[in-house]
Amino acid sequence: MNILSLGEKIKKLRKEQNMTLKELAGDRITAAQISHIERDKSHTSYELLEYLSSKLGVSVDYLLETKEMQSKKITDNLILKSEIYIKCDELENAEEQINEIIEICKEYKLTENYGKCNNLLAEINCKKEDYSSAVYYYEKALFYFIKNEDKDDIYSSYVNIANIYMLDKFYKGALTHFMFAKEVLDESDIEDVDVYKELYSKISECYMKLGKPQKSLEFMEKIDKIDNQDSVKEEVDILVLKAKNLLSIGKYTESKECFNKALEIIEKEENKNRLAKVYLTMSEIYSEMGDLDKHLEYSQKVYDLTKREENKYMMESLFNIIESYVKKGEEDTAQKYCKLALVSSIKNKDKYYEYKSLKFYSDMYRSKDEIETSIEYLNKCIEIAKVLEDGKILAGLYIELGKLYSNISKEKELECYQKGVVMYKDLNII
Repeated sequence: MNILSLGEKIKKLRKEQNMTLKELAGDRITAAQISHIERDKSHTSYELLEYLSSKLGVSVDYLLETKEMQSKKITDNLILKSEIYIKCDELENAEEQINEIIEICKEYKLTENYGKCNNLLAEINCKKEDYSSAVYYYEKALFYFIKNEDKDDIYSSYVNIANIYMLDKFYKGALTHFMFAKEVLDESDIEDVDVYKELYSKISECYMKLGKPQKSLEFMEKIDKIDNQDSVKEEVDILVLKAKNLLSIGKYTESKECFNKALEIIEKEENKNRLAKVYLTMSEIYSEMGDLDKHLEYSQKVYDLTKREENKYMMESLFNIIESYVKKGEEDTAQKYCKLALVSSIKNKDKYYEYKSLKFYSDMYRSKDEIETSIEYLNKCIEIAKVLEDGKILAGLYIELGKLYSNISKEKELECYQKGVVMYKDLNII
């Protein structure tokens, strides 16, 4: 990892090959001249560098590489190493490595990599949930990214700071930084529509939290507009049709090109999770606005996107859909989706989502005054909450169970209330 001058490189290579000054000099120059070069006391011609590189078995480019160039290559590699440490949650190793890189960056004025190091320190502090320190490092990184006119990293820094402000419920600060990010995005060459959708959904959420539903709606409409323009399926269908026609007339190479283009478009659309996250946010905002149809529409979009993966986005969309149909009074449809959620949670051994599915069943039967069936499902929820070891959920379930027993058994009602209250006291909730 040593950063060497030209003379230091020549001397190191000569020593490694057990070569004397005279042997390296040969008939080309004198040993004294080689000594001067090794001590960086003498300049060399390109022809002489070619001779020395040949004798030492390295390229001229290697010998010509300046300390600044070497330091850039070394820090690039060490930054990648630090990123691996962070991904593997080896945060102390990452921090130690980054501090070493920073010293090299300072010495050789590598502002770009200095910015990246501060960005990585921000990531580390996010993982540690030290968000004030994370903001400090993101802002420090931002200064260097702006200095180097690195628009992608400038955009990411603004978004990362804004996301932290969202966690802190500092929506005004979050909105300001999201709008800064929008300005960068508008001036950049980024054409990824999903990036715009994600940003617009965050801006929309901020406006909603700040009590400005009209502005929130304005950005939701922008997302709708992008959706209408994003006719990927139509583009794929046209390419496939063209490919088939070319294939039928024997133009195999052209046909293959069309099929490949169609495949590339489909593969680009594979970032479903990010899109699902955007649509879930949209769904929640419409729910807060009281627009049940839009809440259901965006939840259904998430479900359609993720139903094959059966991941957390699919499950959250299912619960949104169930909630929507319950509010619309279409309980048979709600129960159909509830069954899907329950089957998926059991199949994937996800106790939390199994609990949520059973809770919906209990609530639906209670709304139909089928109290005994509701109690049966609530007891199943309690058993799962015990496995999850979630005291807050468990306490709430006992209180609900007490309410259900109010017209059936006063003894059971009191017993459930007591269990719930004791648990809330233990959790310092009451």
